[in-house]
Amino acid sequence: MLGPPFLLLPPMKVNYAGRDYHFPAEALGGTRQAPLLKPADELLLKWYAEESKLADGPPAIYHDHYGVLTTVLHHAEPIFVSDSIVHHQRRADALQSNDLSVASSPVNLPYLAPAAAPTIVLMHLPKYLDLFEFYLHGLAQRVGKDFKLAAAFQTRHFTPRILEIAERYAATVTQSRAYKKARTLVLSDWRDAPKTELPLKEIAYRERTYRQHYGVFSSSHVDYATQFLLDTWRTDDQLRLMPAPGSILDIGTGNGVILDQLLRDFYPEANLYGTDISHVAVSSAKLNLPPSADIRWQSDLTGFATDSMDLIVTNPPFHEGHRNTIGPTLNLFREAQRTLAPAGYFVVVANRHLNYVTHLEKLFGDVREVATNDKFVVYRSSVPL
Repeated sequence: MLGPPFLLLPPMKVNYAGRDYHFPAEALGGTRQAPLLKPADELLLKWYAEESKLADGPPAIYHDHYGVLTTVLHHAEPIFVSDSIVHHQRRADALQSNDLSVASSPVNLPYLAPAAAPTIVLMHLPKYLDLFEFYLHGLAQRVGKDFKLAAAFQTRHFTPRILEIAERYAATVTQSRAYKKARTLVLSDWRDAPKTELPLKEIAYRERTYRQHYGVFSSSHVDYATQFLLDTWRTDDQLRLMPAPGSILDIGTGNGVILDQLLRDFYPEANLYGTDISHVAVSSAKLNLPPSADIRWQSDLTGFATDSMDLIVTNPPFHEGHRNTIGPTLNLFREAQRTLAPAGYFVVVANRHLNYVTHLEKLFGDVREVATNDKFVVYRSSVPL
């Protein structure tokens, strides 16, 4: 998965419970003239106000997209957990925009349980329901039966599988009434903790089995765009006959399949690098790649020197959660142009309708459409010497 740099509008002022806060427009509902907190945040905050009277210790906040919950509940010293590095960065930005201390809210990676098990958790339901299960499974190892969790979601995103997952961990699962097209799902009366860790998922591709944790994009098969890219690499001379690169960077590396296939079939001497905003993706890629591969949990190409990569490849998404956006991808195209060595190549596979060629042509002097089918297109870009 890819991430920002952040193409957010300047913070806007919103009043909640008699206090003014500043958040980016993308984090808010209402209108620009009369901004409001989004209904999902309102529901979770209202639920917390009622439940916190009986709670012991600070709440945990999971998957807070823009740091709104963490900021409004800063006084409660919440524990913050998210698989996405983007959420961690936005949380810090939100706290700073509201003159609040960043350090006072502990940050935990998704595999680390809070030092003290929380009795109450607020969560934005992840788009990938495997990640929802990953979070619940980790919590179930630590919490007691009096523990409660509220997960908020847009009503249109509800599927029966949400309930199926929730009921594996909690004996009582209730839904709130819809409020401005949002709902909360409350889990209580937790079942006995699972005795084993969640098993790794296994995906077979070209006589190789790739392992990955719950929550990584495309959990049942190698993504079809990635398959089209790798098939093209094996058949089209514009990719197959490129000079062997000394270094390869995969932006949004997922479980590492692209790097692994390029290493095995084309460039066995190459040094491998990858980035992903998802911690479970980074951890999964490290399972499938050699120990020498440098896989980083980050949202941009900070730390990669200018002109340092001979080959950069990416299968970029055009959405963040349920929201469609190409802004982060276009910004990473600019960073790829900076990072690409003078004689290097930048290879992109994408959905045809996105028309990335117009953006690539502004950055690279030579952009070629290598292959296309009814859904995907592969571009090869370079900067002429």
